[in-house]
Amino acid sequence: MYMFMKKQIFGMLCCVCIAFSGFSQKQISRAEYIEQYADMAITEMLRTGIPASITLAQACLESANGNSDLALVALNHFGIKCHSSWTGKKTYKDDDAKNECFRVYSSVYESYKDHSEFLVNGRRYAFLFELSSTDYKSWAQGLQKAGYATNPNYATHLIRIIEENKLYMYDQPEKYAIATADTKAKTESTSKFKFTRQPLAKAPAPTVLPPNISHLSPIETKFDKPVYENNKTKFVILQDNETIFVISQKFGIPVWKLFYYNDFVPGQTISNGDVVYIEKKKNQAQKPHFTHTIQKNETLFSVSQLYGVKISKLATMNRRNPDENIPEGTHIYVRKNLIMFE
Repeated sequence: MYMFMKKQIFGMLCCVCIAFSGFSQKQISRAEYIEQYADMAITEMLRTGIPASITLAQACLESANGNSDLALVALNHFGIKCHSSWTGKKTYKDDDAKNECFRVYSSVYESYKDHSEFLVNGRRYAFLFELSSTDYKSWAQGLQKAGYATNPNYATHLIRIIEENKLYMYDQPEKYAIATADTKAKTESTSKFKFTRQPLAKAPAPTVLPPNISHLSPIETKFDKPVYENNKTKFVILQDNETIFVISQKFGIPVWKLFYYNDFVPGQTISNGDVVYIEKKKNQAQKPHFTHTIQKNETLFSVSQLYGVKISKLATMNRRNPDENIPEGTHIYVRKNLIMFE
């Protein structure tokens, strides 16, 4: 389990680095995290009796609002270590000791469910289940008393997060559901339609071959690792036994930034031979690349990595969703063209 105080120090250092790096911060906010995962916390409360407010507050702390290395790489939102009973996938990362083993989940809900089981099956937490699921203060104090975290102010931090974000409303799901439905109704009644330009014509066939990343030569070597450049953006290639954690440590780039630079999604498998950009990708491909023909098993993500272009820009350029399944043989734009739109 992550130690909260250690993470506080790490978070402060990260903030200092970000302030001087000049990069824009693309992390999920606490409000966004709560909105996205509140239903999971409620589901677990109804299943086990653990207050949804407590689960959400712990998740906010342990996962840095879903932005921690483990949350992104392993979908582990509570920093739960392997222990001898764990038979699932594992990942290794320096924590209290070097190269510690952490659990890898197939979904965020699996992480939430495992957190519940961790408390339900832990003898030292048994007394908590005698408390009301609406008594978040006693639950927070009880978790600290049971030794869930080493920080002496752990309960205070949980209570502050709960009260600042009104998480206690999720402990009464009926009232929460009514409030949510009312908010959605008001939002829908005041929403306006937005019109976007439609493509003038289908993208033409490309006139040049796509980039061949495997034929590129390194432009430099940093930290004993070859660095390449594609579309004026630096990248490295993941080698045997390397993980995204290793790249992060070697180049001093937080894991969340590597995910942002590469359009990785939380829990995505990053394997040997994969391209990992260490700078932000561009908004469009370099000339003379204007279009690309989708090959078998290609996606907008793989095309974005091939050309060094942000997937959001490719999606907008082609009026498609980032995760849309595009048929083989389809021509798509990779660079803006004056004849694209009316």
